[in-house]
Amino acid sequence: MTGFAAPGAVAPAVLPDTWITPQGIAVFRAANAGWTSEPYDDLPNMLWPARMLGDVELSQSAVDAIGVGGRVALSVGDISLWNGDAALSTASRYGTADGRAIAIRVADAVPSRPVLLGADGAVLLGDDGFSLTAQHPESSLADAPVVWRGMIRTVTAAASQAATVSVVDVAERLATPLQASRYGGTGGLDGALALKDQPKPVCLGQVFNAEPVALGNVDLGDGALPTYQTNWRAVAAHDAVRIRGVAQTAVASTPAVGQYRDWPALGVFQLGSTPDGTVTADVRGDAVGGYANSIAGILRRLVTSLGPQLSADELHAEAWSFAEGDLPGIAGWYRGTSDITASDAAEQIVASCGAVLAGGRGGQLRLFDPLADDLPQFDIPMPWIIDLRPLSLPATLRPLPRAVGVEWQRNWKPVPDLAGSVDGAERQRLAGNASGPARAESALVTARVAQQRDMRFAGLYATEADALARAEKWRRWIEAGPRLFEIQTDRYLGQIECGDIGRVTYPAYGLAAGARGVVVAWREALAGRRLTLTIATLPES
Repeated sequence: MTGFAAPGAVAPAVLPDTWITPQGIAVFRAANAGWTSEPYDDLPNMLWPARMLGDVELSQSAVDAIGVGGRVALSVGDISLWNGDAALSTASRYGTADGRAIAIRVADAVPSRPVLLGADGAVLLGDDGFSLTAQHPESSLADAPVVWRGMIRTVTAAASQAATVSVVDVAERLATPLQASRYGGTGGLDGALALKDQPKPVCLGQVFNAEPVALGNVDLGDGALPTYQTNWRAVAAHDAVRIRGVAQTAVASTPAVGQYRDWPALGVFQLGSTPDGTVTADVRGDAVGGYANSIAGILRRLVTSLGPQLSADELHAEAWSFAEGDLPGIAGWYRGTSDITASDAAEQIVASCGAVLAGGRGGQLRLFDPLADDLPQFDIPMPWIIDLRPLSLPATLRPLPRAVGVEWQRNWKPVPDLAGSVDGAERQRLAGNASGPARAESALVTARVAQQRDMRFAGLYATEADALARAEKWRRWIEAGPRLFEIQTDRYLGQIECGDIGRVTYPAYGLAAGARGVVVAWREALAGRRLTLTIATLPES
């Protein structure tokens, strides 16, 4: 019997599946007080030893995304654990816990093994002399809900018999190369040798004037013709192809000079002759699983088919469905053969309109708009508020801008060598970086604010109408005089997420009649049972 396969049979640093067994996975459990599951639990008689040194505090913030163009927001936390027995030293030294899943539960603080007096349950004597009977102690695993799921970023063991477990949410998984599909350099659709190991292009949604990847002369049935790729797999269509800005004519058979043939199922097109300059194309991009061209649609395609390749269960279905309607408009994004992380790609998309991509408490990725306008999902009246204070708006919104501009029809490849036959309007469109911006100006802010400034988004919208609609939504939000409030409460523990819409009522700061707002940050001390959230107010209809 041999312990290793022949050289080259197994990729370096990858164990064959048959060598990996469930017995090789260890589950580490810890609590802030010794806790044992019940005999009838799914995990019976399981001990959570008292290792936590202090409370667990988790937080997430997208405050700095407001007005600067969106971001990918992480929820983070550091958990301090006793490590006097060096149980976490190996994880610290070798990083064996890094990237592993972690779940945090909150259980009721009752004895894990109360003595049962009589067959009916535990008998407890209250201060008022009444006898209370409980059929079962409230300490089952089912009664200890998971309040947060994520992954471990690092484990750091210190010399003081303590270790720190740094945790992050599912959005951390976006910190991976966007494109795993790469050219092999063997020729044809696999690319020439010069393209070996370079990522294949990605085209999501509707893009204008993208520069395709030249694959050389490839025979797809019409003889060897100049072939260009815009997506690593099927697209909806190459709607226009240009050589030095001159439009080529689409044909359904062998192309001649001045013509091109589309091969959308392969993500490529072919020219009828060797070009004499820059080749560009208008593309309706990735179409595997259906063509998607909204902000939510292209982001969903990015995180499920590229980068972390999340499953549908790892997306918060309700949040994504709401965002689909809340962030309307046709948009597109393109990347050629240069590397980029999925996180950076996603930030470019959310930055185009000011949306936020964030990991949720349940281990699912969420998309939301800080300007989302809908009925409140939660209500915090004055008696539930422990503390409330106003916060300053981000520096990017001080003073409030008088106008919002959103670019549209981004030019993914400004053409430096335009042909002389390209007319003036088309020449300007093909040489510039984008059209617009579509601009929404507030006469109210202009009249009130001394320092006049504009806010501008590098929009990815295909049409001026969609860009203008987004600019108008920002104008209405700004014109209403947005405010930030930080609220501390002991309600809705383990529930409220960034992007949730709530209502708060308080007898100060103009909140006596209540105000709606979108949650843009939260911080929660789990054992301390305190939730601190930040809301950005919404215009009242």
